[in-house]
Amino acid sequence: MSVLTQRLVKEIESASEPVQAEVLDFVLFVKGRHDASLGERIQRTAGVCGGEACLGNTRIAIWMLETARRSGVSEAELLLDYPGLNRADLSAAWDYVMSHSTEIENLIRQNEEA
Repeated sequence: MSVLTQRLVKEIESASEPVQAEVLDFVLFVKGRHDASLGERIQRTAGVCGGEACLGNTRIAIWMLETARRSGVSEAELLLDYPGLNRADLSAAWDYVMSHSTEIENLIRQNEEA
């Protein structure tokens, strides 16, 4: 657990129940906004890339971008390889990778085994 997370937990645990409830409401609100903004850039479409998460209306699967990143391809190189993408698209992709890590790991592993 990071130092920041430890500090947050300590502060929340020491707060009164009404304050804890407000903190929870706030976290859920922020998470909902974050998930909604990802939903605008990350889409799943039946029949496109097997229904896997892709950037917008493209056939660029998030797991493919993450595989490239792990193999040392820089963001600048990705933007050259995919001229229809921008930095905000890549940021959304990385956020998706973080929030859906199990899904992405499974897709990468499945592709490596194929």
